Amino acid sequence: TTMTGVGLEAVDPADVLLLYASQTGNAKLIAEDIREKCESEGVSCCLRCCSQLQQHLNNLHQVTCLILVAATTGDGDPPDTARKFNQHLHKKDQPRDALSHLSYTVLGLGDTNYNNFCNFGKTIDKRLHSLGAHRFYDCGWADDGTGLEVVIEPWMEGLFPALKKFLIQKKGSFISQDSTMEDASKTDLSNYSCKEKVTNDVTTIGNNEMFIHASENNLETNKSSLKVIDESVTDHVCIAPEDNDSTQRTLAIAGKYNIDILSQEEIQCLPIKLCSFPLDKKLTLPAQSPPYLTLECVDNSEGRTIQVNSPLPSAASQVVETHVVSVRRLTSADAVKTALEVTLRLPKDQDRFAYEPGDSFGIIVKNKENEVEILLNLLGISDRADKIYELSVLPNTKKKAAAVPKFIPVKSSLRYILEHCVDIRSVPKKPLVRALLEYTSSPSEKRRLQELVSKEGASEYTKNIREANLTLLDLLIIFGSCKPPVTTLLEHLPRLQPRAYSIISSPLVDSENISFVFNVVEIPKENTVTYARKGICTGWLFSVYNELASNGTDLNTTFSGLTISEKCNVCATIYLRSNQNFHLPKDLATPIIMIGPGTGVAPFVGFLRHRQKIMASNPNDIIGKSWLFFGCRHKEHDFLYKEEIERFQDEGILNHFIVSFSRETTACNGVKYVQDNILKHGAALASLLVNEGAVVYVCGDAHNMAKDVFEAFVSILQANCNQTENSARNLLAQMQIEKRYLQDVWT
Repeated sequence: TTMTGVGLEAVDPADVLLLYASQTGNAKLIAEDIREKCESEGVSCCLRCCSQLQQHLNNLHQVTCLILVAATTGDGDPPDTARKFNQHLHKKDQPRDALSHLSYTVLGLGDTNYNNFCNFGKTIDKRLHSLGAHRFYDCGWADDGTGLEVVIEPWMEGLFPALKKFLIQKKGSFISQDSTMEDASKTDLSNYSCKEKVTNDVTTIGNNEMFIHASENNLETNKSSLKVIDESVTDHVCIAPEDNDSTQRTLAIAGKYNIDILSQEEIQCLPIKLCSFPLDKKLTLPAQSPPYLTLECVDNSEGRTIQVNSPLPSAASQVVETHVVSVRRLTSADAVKTALEVTLRLPKDQDRFAYEPGDSFGIIVKNKENEVEILLNLLGISDRADKIYELSVLPNTKKKAAAVPKFIPVKSSLRYILEHCVDIRSVPKKPLVRALLEYTSSPSEKRRLQELVSKEGASEYTKNIREANLTLLDLLIIFGSCKPPVTTLLEHLPRLQPRAYSIISSPLVDSENISFVFNVVEIPKENTVTYARKGICTGWLFSVYNELASNGTDLNTTFSGLTISEKCNVCATIYLRSNQNFHLPKDLATPIIMIGPGTGVAPFVGFLRHRQKIMASNPNDIIGKSWLFFGCRHKEHDFLYKEEIERFQDEGILNHFIVSFSRETTACNGVKYVQDNILKHGAALASLLVNEGAVVYVCGDAHNMAKDVFEAFVSILQANCNQTENSARNLLAQMQIEKRYLQDVWT
């Protein structure tokens, strides 16, 4: 196959074009994994980002076999790197058979907690099919809400038999006819979920080099260090303490840094420590990723880090330095969650940060210093943490196209890299866990890690690591004999991502500052994670709040009222995010329906402040009707912005303010949630949608609320507009396309 065209001129002929469309890096990592497996299967593969195709669909005219790994971002949108590719693929002047020569498959990445699950991947699949392309293998739709690996692993297992069968049929004998061929998998993975039963009877996958087996010699060794616990846990084994000294050192370090960590006895009894299979059970393990990074000390003294210029995700502005000027607690001390409002002072050259109400921005964060210190101690490199090292690709590595990750500086200290560059709080993916077991000296702990990454232990990984939200630090504390080299961690840990927040300010009201609201994320020490912690960013800002409180500062006033010595001089590095659609209608006469329980109400406060200023400046303008649905637990504890919103209603800025209190149903005539009030006012809302072109805004929790609100709108359209369920859903889908049903939601 010849591959020519913009972005592909220098590429050698290959059997497969492997494209990825990635926003945060997941799709790229998966595509790189597919490329390595292609090479091991004797299939030549050209890996490219969608942006490298640039603006020419002609690139696909030169390709006969395509694999696309496609993430979905925002409200069903393509990643930034794939927007031009998507636009040109959807040009209307393409003949129906433009891609009839092309065979393809798509692996879509999405999250069912959001509407438009895997929308970009599904859109590309539909478009390719409409242009005459043929699927050589069923598309897979992986759900980050339940675990991407639940779909990805079986999808990839079936991909290569299907791919080789297609290539042999297409090109004849370029692959050795001695290879054992299997029929292509016909499994439809579109509805695959983690609720499906995971079978444990597969121990061999032919001659497939993607998998290797745990050594039976190791299994025999394991037997001596495991003991069966009580009869209620038949066929399970309990891990006895293996490294008391390591555990004690960890507990001592945690005490030094005031981290609330589980005791040694509690750690040994965690569910993740319990083996799930009999000792003679064969396990099918994924192949270990080849190591590819090496470190060399270039300066024995402390030195300067060479900064990296890796693009920030979804960046729509330059990075700017801001100062915290106000911290305000919005909830009572008795509230279940703590909500804070933080105000940041923008730099004087504000043209670098031009925003509208409803926009979001990213805060560049760093890992907690005490957690990094514990990690350095666990790895045994505390004494070298501040030396300057040069990071480079390991000579003769077997990893294809190996390179130092773009978000890691090639010259830096290990402390800087672990604090600022890699996400040590991310849930360890299977390739990292697979690598860790190679550096685990305890046979019993190694056996358990083998179970967690094995094909047979897929549900164990999901339950004990992914759903438990364990981190690398948790694993190293639990499996005390695991001592990986730091380069192994740098090869596998993802980028430390900025934290996104919605702006609640209006530039018409205050052009010098922006404000945002959040709940402090609390992760308690329970029977899963090994130590209590708060969110990286929210925990940092909460510590600022507490520091001022301990100094006796009135935290409902701005920092500018303090003396210089009392100021914390707290800075936040931020940037404006792209793909912003969550804006007020340009036509002020358009009605708006806002749904924002909890901190989801924050951007709507910005909307109303903005409208108040516009109405004051243009009193004769026609302003559309406005509805705001708000909900919280208790009227007296977490009713955010109550007085201000009620003033908006009194002044006619807001026409309808509908509230619900989920723990005080008697106060709301039995109504508990915002979706209940939507149903209650269904006739008026349906008329606004169908007859007056209202715009709906939903902000808050994606896991339950956003889905329930969507279903409530489906119901009111059925009940009040003579719509069938299908036609109601189609109407809302069209509203989403027209940017009349907008969401700013999070999990």
